[in-house]
Amino acid sequence: MRNFSILTTRWFIIVITLIFISIGGFVQSAYAKRQPGTQLYLVSVGNGDPDNITLRAINTIKDSDIVFCSKRLRDKFPILLQGKEIHDPGFGLFAIYGKKPEEAKKNKRFKYEEKLKQLHEITETIHSSIKEGKIVSVLDSGDPTIYGPNMWYLEAFEDLDPEVIPGVSCFNAANAALRKGVTSGVKAHSVILTASFGREEYTGPDNVEELARHQATMVFFTMFLDREKVIKKLKTHYPPDTPVAFVISAGYRDKQKIIHGTLDTILEKTKGEKISFEYMIYVGDFLTNRYDRGNSSTLSH
Repeated sequence: MRNFSILTTRWFIIVITLIFISIGGFVQSAYAKRQPGTQLYLVSVGNGDPDNITLRAINTIKDSDIVFCSKRLRDKFPILLQGKEIHDPGFGLFAIYGKKPEEAKKNKRFKYEEKLKQLHEITETIHSSIKEGKIVSVLDSGDPTIYGPNMWYLEAFEDLDPEVIPGVSCFNAANAALRKGVTSGVKAHSVILTASFGREEYTGPDNVEELARHQATMVFFTMFLDREKVIKKLKTHYPPDTPVAFVISAGYRDKQKIIHGTLDTILEKTKGEKISFEYMIYVGDFLTNRYDRGNSSTLSH
């Protein structure tokens, strides 16, 4: 009887192994059938720790001959990028691409002439590489399509029919850190993703005050964001006891942190805190909403 049990167990292991091999073959086959002829990719490597990268992104980078990426990403994936021809992706080119010189020169963060030269170099490198039959990947963090600094590549090289490889965004990582359903508020089942980019006051129709009128859940990408100004603007339409959360370094296991408060208390709670560049602000009663356990069936143990 014992021998039969051992034999059964061995056969079970063999069957499971064969299933995984078959699945692996299917995945590889499906991957091989991606857009034929594609040679240019905008690839997300995820947000936070290196293991947040997707299998699809890994395979795309492996197949690439040339990679445009920042030093931070080179240091993050040294083995994956080993042997690749690496180029600087040109941070800040979004400030000049598609804009008239007089408009682009108004941006004091970047020197127009330097960025223009860099744009020409990148354009030449990509077109010449594609002509040689090489595969080129531009690496980005998070979701490249949400306030992504490298989205301009898709328009600049539209003739090459580039493909976007999606990935885990800081929004996804922060949601996971909060362990709350962002669409499960009491007063709102919708989420507004917004930002307060730039050092000048933004007065467009989607400014903070106008968005706050809806009292939907709001999530802020915080580059150059003035916390005090934003909280003050939110108070024009949200009650002062509206829950707020700062999610710091989402996706990084060793430094991820959440600070909870309300519109009335959050500034005091974050006073003196060393808040990294990578943080997000969540506003909405979903942060404190709980299921009514008294009106739901309970699981038996």
